[in-house]
Amino acid sequence: MTTQAAETPAAKEHATGHNALQACITACERCVTGCLNEEDVKAMVPCIKLCRDCADICALTAQFMARDSAHAGKLAALCAAICDACGEECAKHKMAHCQECAEACKKCAEECRKMTK
Repeated sequence: MTTQAAETPAAKEHATGHNALQACITACERCVTGCLNEEDVKAMVPCIKLCRDCADICALTAQFMARDSAHAGKLAALCAAICDACGEECAKHKMAHCQECAEACKKCAEECRKMTK
């Protein structure tokens, strides 16, 4: 017997946001790996730290949204702020992994702001 998870109205409404969160998690994880493989890893420490924070807050926000938590909107606002910070840091670096991460963070921050309402 197979059961499907119930699609809550909030889950349907925020499907685009959930996709942006997942894309941001992936971009951040790839960026961390890319930064760790750079010649001057010490110069990439701020980027690595922000990417780790960003991936973690995105994952937590996705979980809160999936369960339609009453606190999801507040967490989405924090997620947007961290995505902004991560995107700004990544945009400073010319490497493809940083530029891709910066773009994913920007999109995620925009979607998170929509979910704060």
